Amino acid sequence: MPVGLSGNLVDFGIADVFQLIGQQRKTGVLELRNGEVRAQLVFWNGMVVTAAPAVSRAGDIDPVADRLVRCGLLPRERAGEAMTLCKASAQTLPRVLVDRGWLDTATVREAEELVTRDTIFEVLRWHEGSFDFRASEVNPDRSPTDMLGAEQILMDGLRMVDEWQSHRALVPSESAVYTRTGSFERFLESQPHIGADERQCAERVFALVDGKKSARRIIDLARLGTFDGVRCLADLHQGGAIRALSSGETASLPSLPEVGVDRAALLRAAVSAGVPLLILAAAVVWATAPTPVGPEAPAGVAIHRASFEDLAHDYVARAARRAVEAYRLEHGRWPRDLDEVERAGLLPEGWLAGTEGRPYYSLHHELGPLLLAPEVSLAAVPPRGSP
Repeated sequence: MPVGLSGNLVDFGIADVFQLIGQQRKTGVLELRNGEVRAQLVFWNGMVVTAAPAVSRAGDIDPVADRLVRCGLLPRERAGEAMTLCKASAQTLPRVLVDRGWLDTATVREAEELVTRDTIFEVLRWHEGSFDFRASEVNPDRSPTDMLGAEQILMDGLRMVDEWQSHRALVPSESAVYTRTGSFERFLESQPHIGADERQCAERVFALVDGKKSARRIIDLARLGTFDGVRCLADLHQGGAIRALSSGETASLPSLPEVGVDRAALLRAAVSAGVPLLILAAAVVWATAPTPVGPEAPAGVAIHRASFEDLAHDYVARAARRAVEAYRLEHGRWPRDLDEVERAGLLPEGWLAGTEGRPYYSLHHELGPLLLAPEVSLAAVPPRGSP
């Protein structure tokens, strides 16, 4: 009969639970509850295999898929498709993503580790709630050398919890927007004892600070956990390399302007003319099109229709792709980012703004620029062929 352990976190703290599982080398699943929030941690011989927020509703996106989307590694539409395939085939999300060739094993594993670290860091700050550990058979899909013992994670986690308040004093909100105030070289001079790993993380964060992205957006695109990302922002802030913008300094972004024919070249006209009309026409077609029936739409299966915002993102991505290809034809190279395409006149100024006025972002990738929709989804824009 499987052995269980249940209790209240007020009487038996999360640190005690971790320590007991680690010392006894337990294997099974630990479920934690704090109000409506739940988390599940999988242990094997006292070592953490994975940890993640529990998905309670059928329509909720898998935490690992959500992290891949937020990190700019997977389009949200593809994440939804992967979740559908998981349910239909009873395969795990990593298996579906790798077998379909959408991502490699290392990338998926990196996202799993980010979710695991963030989940553990979150639950270690809980002071109330309940826990329920059930011993069960676990087949880890990784080597024991790639897993950390519960006691080691506990030590590292408690250290992070102790340091958290000092970092949060400099980064009080994940929605805060930062701008650069100095060079990264000057920052390094003020941090003579910074380690190689911390320097690399700080450099990735600094490169993403542009006066537009939120702290959360920067942390996700830098592929860091919440603690490490906030720590880097706090260090850069304290070192004088960045500062937070006040609400008054965060200027409102222009709305979508009317797009006409560019007189400079027919090539530019093909990129910029008529795109809003295309979006509107697509929305009308989508709204009036009958629901398909037949073998592709079995009874009892809901057919998902994209929202107007999804259609708008799709057409923005298509227009940006054409603009990127046009830039390469004119300049003989791929653009470094989408701002460069806009400055070249291949996209009208201010056109890359979302339906709510927030901007799209661009991120360089080895296959070309990526178009990052504003805090909602990601639409890849890799030009045909690699650079």
